[in-house]
Amino acid sequence: MKKRVVISRDKIAKNIALARSKAGKTEIIAVLKSNAYGYGLDKLAAELRTNGIRRFAVTEPKDALKLRAAGFLDEEILIIRSTSREDDIKDIIKATATASIGSYDDAVLLNSLAQAEGIVCDAHIKIDTGLGRYGFEPVEHDRIISIFRFMPNINVTGMYSHFSDPKNKKRCMAQLEKLQTVVSKVRESGFDPGMLHIDASVSLVKGHTELLDAVRLGSAITGNNPALHSAGFVPVARFEAEVSEVRWLPKGHPIGYGNAYVTKRPVKVAYIPVGYYDGFMVGKKDDIFSFRAKAGRFVRAGLALLKPQKAYVLINDKKAKVLGHVGMNHTAIDVTNIACEPGTTVVLPNTPFFVHPSIPRNYM
Repeated sequence: MKKRVVISRDKIAKNIALARSKAGKTEIIAVLKSNAYGYGLDKLAAELRTNGIRRFAVTEPKDALKLRAAGFLDEEILIIRSTSREDDIKDIIKATATASIGSYDDAVLLNSLAQAEGIVCDAHIKIDTGLGRYGFEPVEHDRIISIFRFMPNINVTGMYSHFSDPKNKKRCMAQLEKLQTVVSKVRESGFDPGMLHIDASVSLVKGHTELLDAVRLGSAITGNNPALHSAGFVPVARFEAEVSEVRWLPKGHPIGYGNAYVTKRPVKVAYIPVGYYDGFMVGKKDDIFSFRAKAGRFVRAGLALLKPQKAYVLINDKKAKVLGHVGMNHTAIDVTNIACEPGTTVVLPNTPFFVHPSIPRNYM
């Protein structure tokens, strides 16, 4: 073993059991988008199936095909983005997946292609209650009802939405009310809206609203959201590497590009063959550029000057400081007071989402 992501089956089972205790009789839809958040699509799906979960959700129709090819033939797979692309819809039909319909154009194309194949395609209707990503506006209930009334090759099995700010009770309640208003219109017209869902991991834990028929869970399963840790959910994965070399450097010796770090004393340095190419010290960049957001970053940067931040890894359960810049393929760490040698295991603080896909995901 040189580099690997180690994923605990026991911790996955613990998180699922905790989620079930909070969800009660509400169905769980496991969200497996983006290669199951980096945990491995088919591998995490297999663990979920072992723990009794039979409903999956992905964003890409190709992922539904991958799951079917991997032997997940009886599980329901919901595509949680709507689309008006013909190739996407053909893949949804081929995978016998459940489509999401977020516009009248989506519905017309799905009905047409399903009719051409001589089949009826299951679908959930997405309502945009405030997130601004896909979905009918709540005032479009006439168009939504026309799907039930005039599109015989679509079998609506659910309706859903997505909270934009799951920590904010007032906003959650407002969005839930919008969804329920549309659902009421559908029922008043004599149609069954099917399974209803709007909650996800954070809103499940916060308990701001009464749960509907299902809850979509991603981070509650993987434990990679710190907001869930106080509720008992635990991270299920760790990123491991092995020390490749150990050497002593004298006082005054620079380490890394730009001489970003210079030793203040003799230092025993361990090198690990992991860098930003592998996903170490890589994260999501700022993507909001309003004055308020930029002011917040300015304040946080000022506070960081008062309390300089350091990066650490773990060796034999002891913290070892990262020295200098993290390279593309290697990192230097201070092990002056830690016993280690080539081959010693190092645990790096990363979520699997950012770890390079070429690095094995090992379920233990």
